Parts: sequence; structure tokens; C-alpha cells
Amino acid sequence: MKRNRVSLICVVLVAIVGLTLSCSRGPSEEELKLAAFQEQFAAAKLAYDELVALRAESDASEAALAELQAVPEGKLTDEQKTELAALQASLEAALATNETKFEEVQGLLADLLNVGINDYPESSETAAALVIYSDEAILVADDMVAKAGDYKKAVDHLSTAESYFAAAGLTPYHPLVAKIAELEDWRFITAERFEAITKGMSKDEVVAVAGQVYYRNIQKSEAKGVETWLYKKREGGAAAVYFKTKTGKVYDKNFDAIEIKTVEE
Repeated sequence: MKRNRVSLICVVLVAIVGLTLSCSRGPSEEELKLAAFQEQFAAAKLAYDELVALRAESDASEAALAELQAVPEGKLTDEQKTELAALQASLEAALATNETKFEEVQGLLADLLNVGINDYPESSETAAALVIYSDEAILVADDMVAKAGDYKKAVDHLSTAESYFAAAGLTPYHPLVAKIAELEDWRFITAERFEAITKGMSKDEVVAVAGQVYYRNIQKSEAKGVETWLYKKREGGAAAVYFKTKTGKVYDKNFDAIEIKTVEE
């Protein structure tokens, strides 16, 4: 019995000595590299969370500003006028800060994904970073459409983000795939959407039913007092919507205004 007990103690001691020797060598190069990558992700995630918080503050300020701007100027109290001016100034500064933070996040994500996709494609950090990158890409794509009607550029931007999932061997991100499909659909005018445009509609109302027109396909004739929006058709050519520049309202339209593919992409 004593020999057995001594043998057990020796095994334990050997194990402890082996563990001590292993620890004394310190982390391996690969372990250090992984730790650095994880720290890199933590820094990018922190910057992204800060950006999200800044946007939430800006959205709240924009909502408060819109509420004050809806009040007729003659009915604004002195206190409201002061608040309005302060909100306008703070919002302008906030938007500049947001843009700076956005650029920071983009840089951190680019560096992070360069390592993650190549060295740690199966890590949770790489997958999470790709989701963040894609959510930001969707916001950028929506901005491209809202400001310039550039559906093609927006789709190309999102397709790049989608390719990163393929490069990492990951399942495509559903919101990204859905947004690409949505923009591809709205990139071209359809007979159904064109039919929904009626005389007297404002430009915003036309955008709501037909999509944002590509900025290069807006033609203005000051002499005639007419602004023409050309919507590209998938099969070629373009449909036209005509506005009176004086009122900004639709007065006519023509689905077959251009029968050959001559409008800008």
C-alpha cells in the first residue's frame, strides 16, 4: 500500500514539474499573434460602439431640431430660438465628429480583416468584424443611393463586402444579401412602379414610388421651365418623368421616352 501511495505522489510531482517547465517558456509566437489579433478586434469594436453612440446622439438632436423647425418662426419663443440655434451648431459639430470616427472605424476594420481573413478565418472575431463591416457598408450604400441615385455603385460596394465572407469561407450575411437584391431591383424602373407616378406628385413622392433617379440623368431646361428625370429600364432605354420647375410637381411622364440604351448607368 505504501509503495502505491508513493508512486501516485511521484506522478503528481512530475506533472507539476512538467507544467512549471512549460510555463517558464512563456506563450508561443502563435499565441502572442492570436492575442494581438484579439486586442486589435477589441480596439475596433470599442471604436465602433463609440460611433454607434455618437450616431444615436446625432439622431436625437436631429429629431429635436426637426420638431423646432416645424414650429412657424413667428410662434417660436425666445427660449426655443436659443435652443434652435444651439442645436444647429451642435449638430454640425457632431456630424463632423461622426465622420472622423467613421474613418477611424473603417481603418481599424480594414487592418483587422486583413489579418482575420488571411490568418483566422474561422475565429469569432473575424465573423463579428465582417458583420460590423457589412452593416457599415449597407449604411454607405443607402447614402450613395439617397444622394446620387447610384444603385450600381452601391451594389458594387456591397458585393465587395459579400466577397469577404466567401474569402473567409463563411456563410453570406443575410442582411447584406437582402440589401443587394433590393438595390438590384430598384436600380431599374418597372412598368408597375412607373404606373404609380401620377400628375401633381412632388419629387419626394416620385422617389418613394419609383426610386431615386441617377443624378446624371436629371436634365433641366430653364427656358422651358421643365426638369426631366430619366429612369433606366432593364431592357434598355429609359422612362421619363417631367416636372414643372416652378412648382416642382409632375405634369407629364413617358415610359418609352428613350427606346435605346443611351442614358448613363
